[in-house]
Amino acid sequence: MSNIQKPNADIADFVGFIQKGGKIKPFVKDIKLITTNVAGLDYIENIDEIFSQIQIEDKLDLFRESDNEYDYRAIIVKYHGEKIGYVPRNENHVLSNLMDGGKLLYGVVVDFGEDEPYKGYKYRFLKFKIFLKEEF
Repeated sequence: MSNIQKPNADIADFVGFIQKGGKIKPFVKDIKLITTNVAGLDYIENIDEIFSQIQIEDKLDLFRESDNEYDYRAIIVKYHGEKIGYVPRNENHVLSNLMDGGKLLYGVVVDFGEDEPYKGYKYRFLKFKIFLKEEF
């Protein structure tokens, strides 16, 4: 008697798939990298108009701005083609490297609004998740 077992049909199908050049995808959905806030909202001229349109779960586009005079790792955040700010400088090092390497990153709005931490001073915030796109 032999202790060699015959593979079941699922394993045999899988091995046949690989032998015929089939490829296995390492992951099948986008990967969440971080959750952060948009920096610089108060410096955007038409932010009140843009802010009135934003909804939870809206997509944000991210673009590298390597010629930025203040931060060569700068990543612009856009909402429907309009610049609304930047990924914070203290969180853009790895993200800019990924983008420079050809990876597509995007954001999804998690929360937004206004706070009034000091009397008469309004603080606007927009929190979003950044994802690495699995496929183009």
